[in-house]
Amino acid sequence: MELSPIGLVRSHLRLRSDMPVQGVEAEIEVFPDYAEALSGVEENSHLILICWLHEADRAVLKAVARKVSRDLPEKGVFSLRSPERPNPLSVSVVRLRGVREGRFLELENVDVIDGTPVVDIKPYQTGWDCVFSATGHDRTEKIEKMGPGEYREGLIREAVNYHGELCPGVAVAVRVAEAATRILGRDLRHPLVSVTLGADPCIADALIGITGARLGNHRLGCSGTDRYVFACPGEEVVFHLRTVPESVDAVFACSEAVLFDCEICR
Repeated sequence: MELSPIGLVRSHLRLRSDMPVQGVEAEIEVFPDYAEALSGVEENSHLILICWLHEADRAVLKAVARKVSRDLPEKGVFSLRSPERPNPLSVSVVRLRGVREGRFLELENVDVIDGTPVVDIKPYQTGWDCVFSATGHDRTEKIEKMGPGEYREGLIREAVNYHGELCPGVAVAVRVAEAATRILGRDLRHPLVSVTLGADPCIADALIGITGARLGNHRLGCSGTDRYVFACPGEEVVFHLRTVPESVDAVFACSEAVLFDCEICR
């Protein structure tokens, strides 16, 4: 097996320990010999970036998701997204912001450090690469150990990945989801959590993206009003929407009481 790098990551981050979970803006320098292979790449909003994690420990078979908390249970690396693994390939979906000089890709959500060798680049195709119905482990314990800023960033990414942009309605949905998580004390993607959506289409999109609720898994309903409801066995949280501020910054700056009233039924 022989791999030849086709480019390098150019980033302001040089230490793995400085990398946030959601990644950063960075650039891929594609080597001149491979520049022709980029023809047509600008037609895609997102790409699959495959890199070789050159600083990884290839002897590690079990690890902890230490970016979240070192107190989490140890798992096999094939059930984690740890950089330490026998063949340290990084596979991530990144947003393409532009192409410069025919061979420099300007990207968002890049989670590898400066100088990382790039092995391959592929177009991300929703119909093939997105499995919205996919399920995973219960993240409740992980969420409990996250800082509020880190959890918010994760919610924003899940919401934007489904809705397409960070607008004020999406920001309100993130604030609602933060409150629902705090009150219910569990991962909103848990199969026992059902969601009833209100009338705002942006908030509805965002909450579907965050919760994974669908009509087909019997977790999704619609009130058609200003009510947004999260329910699990023995508990229900009802949010009555009060206002949607005109900017995302305003949504995140104001108190929850400005955005919605909350009713808890047990």
